[in-house]
Amino acid sequence: MTSIEDWRTDRQQSVAQTQGDLALIGLHTIADPMQIEGIPGWWAPNMENGSGLTLRAAASEQITVDGQVVDGIVTLDIDYSIVRFSETLTAVATAQPGSNHLLAVYDTNAVAMNTYEGISYFPFDSEWVIQAEFIKDDNHRTMAFTHNSDSDGNVRHHQSPGDITFIKEGVSYRLTPFTSGNVLIIVFGDVTNGKESYGMGRMLLVEPEDNGLVTLDFNKSFLPPCAFSYHFNCPLPPAHHRLPFEVTAGEMQVIFRS
Repeated sequence: MTSIEDWRTDRQQSVAQTQGDLALIGLHTIADPMQIEGIPGWWAPNMENGSGLTLRAAASEQITVDGQVVDGIVTLDIDYSIVRFSETLTAVATAQPGSNHLLAVYDTNAVAMNTYEGISYFPFDSEWVIQAEFIKDDNHRTMAFTHNSDSDGNVRHHQSPGDITFIKEGVSYRLTPFTSGNVLIIVFGDVTNGKESYGMGRMLLVEPEDNGLVTLDFNKSFLPPCAFSYHFNCPLPPAHHRLPFEVTAGEMQVIFRS
């Protein structure tokens, strides 16, 4: 198993990559064919597949997709095709519940990239490695989440395969993970938010075992992408995920040079 030191090193490095969280400078909804200020090309929703984007450009614009110069129309695979405009500026087609046609734009010269110093952490504490139970639901249900950049009252429905229950100091708590690709994510809040830790809450990856057990290692709870760039539209902890105690484990804050 990856040590906590290795996990922390991987996290600190991953957010500072070319298309890491710190580099995001724009997240654009592409509802109709359009141009985007500051980047070349014409962008349109890929209606044939119901998700993704198409890009139309001339060779003279020197846009590449996966290393090949675009001259005409190309289809961008979600979270796979890498669009490059310059040495520092790139983009990728992406999606989230309720938004199937998004363009994420990244710049390695972003202010956050140039002022990033690291992430602060609570000390490792084995008491925050908690054994829990995963209660699977096979009815393809969804869980409603509000997101930080959406209008008040709007919710997005994430796929959720079940609930996780655990006991803390004799009290039972229920958490509902959502599916993101091949992983399950819990977004939670606790009493440290806005003080020692990031105000909007944190996240935790979980991997239920075949026997219905799951380990909640809060030492690996991490900051949501919106802690690194306000352009992200992050899900917020629902009411039953706002834990009424301090979770003094995991990531605390992003450290930037003043």
